[in-house]
Amino acid sequence: MKIIGLLLFLIFSLQVHSKNSKVNTGVWHLEFQLNETAILPVSFLLEKKQNNIRLYIQNADESIELKEILYKNDSLIITFPTFDSELKAKIFAKDRINGSWYNYTKGPNYSIPFTATSGQDTRFTTAPSDLSIYGKWEVTFDYDQVPEKAIGLFDPLHPACCESLGCQKNEIKGTFLTETGDYRYLEGNTSNDSLYLSTFDGSHAFLFRSKFVNDTLWGDFLSGTHYSAKWYAVRNENAKLRDPDSLTYLVNNKTIELTLPDLNNGTYKYPNATTEGKVTLIQIMGTWCPNCLDESRYLKEQKDKYRDNLEILAVTFETQETLEEKIEKVTRYKENLALNYTFVIGGKACKACAGEFFPMLNKISSFPTLIFIDKKGNIRRIHTGFNGPGTGVYYDKFVEKTNLFIEQLIRE
Repeated sequence: MKIIGLLLFLIFSLQVHSKNSKVNTGVWHLEFQLNETAILPVSFLLEKKQNNIRLYIQNADESIELKEILYKNDSLIITFPTFDSELKAKIFAKDRINGSWYNYTKGPNYSIPFTATSGQDTRFTTAPSDLSIYGKWEVTFDYDQVPEKAIGLFDPLHPACCESLGCQKNEIKGTFLTETGDYRYLEGNTSNDSLYLSTFDGSHAFLFRSKFVNDTLWGDFLSGTHYSAKWYAVRNENAKLRDPDSLTYLVNNKTIELTLPDLNNGTYKYPNATTEGKVTLIQIMGTWCPNCLDESRYLKEQKDKYRDNLEILAVTFETQETLEEKIEKVTRYKENLALNYTFVIGGKACKACAGEFFPMLNKISSFPTLIFIDKKGNIRRIHTGFNGPGTGVYYDKFVEKTNLFIEQLIRE
């Protein structure tokens, strides 16, 4: 049986505090109510292991484990490990949980209600469909306002289904690439003449709906309850975006000089004795940003590989108000991901704010932005955005190209 998603990690006390508070293990189906007509589905699995019931979220090829659980009576508070959000739920019966997702990055009162029931393993309602979606699509978001180009990449959720008569072939995984990052792991299906995709990772709740009319997908995109856009897509295997190494560039010869708070409430200065004569990467990022998370995992691998031959400095721009709150959030992010490089606090989470720290650049147009600096202190490359592992071959090509460039800088 296909498991589309996994959700909710309940500690053993869930079973010993009250026999009436037990919930069914196995597959569950959760629906976020974005508005009167839009429902964003997420499937999840409750799984008993030894004395614990464990929980994961999965979107296509991504699995997210949740560990921080507070249980009281028949209520649950489930905190996401890297993002400033949580699920608050009440157990009504063994097969029913109701609650809301709170995303504090959007404000203290930003929440989306959900209902969850056990026993269903399909993400969207399906009907027979001969619609062929697999492949590469040229996409335009906000075509009725300020158009933004993107690339849609769609593949079979289970590749073996393409050669098997025993499983559904209309199940889709994919993503949208933009010039500032990708929409990460999307999962869904075709139904009649329509395509449906969704994802939920604790930071974003994305829903894509579209109909196929005259060789074109016409759709809408909802991000939580705060944003919506129209989009259309046409099949184009040659679709391209601008080079991410060309979008942010030097406008003067100023050198990078930073004096910022570190995670010990001290002061960090760049450049310094540790970075002198070394290749240094400066990551402009925020802990609230899923694309930044993907990039952080990639940078961790590079630090593990090159160790003392490579310095990495993350300058973070956060949504919390006070310095102490920012330090607490970044420290938690670093520890949860076991990141092995230096983090400092830049300031407020806005692109213009980040740009003030780097006046030698034309602008900061994306979180993340990665600056490559050679042993002499010269900026050699600036990479805007990050297309992560959810983009498949695009991510593989980025890794290959960037690894070679880092090695070149180290050899110089």
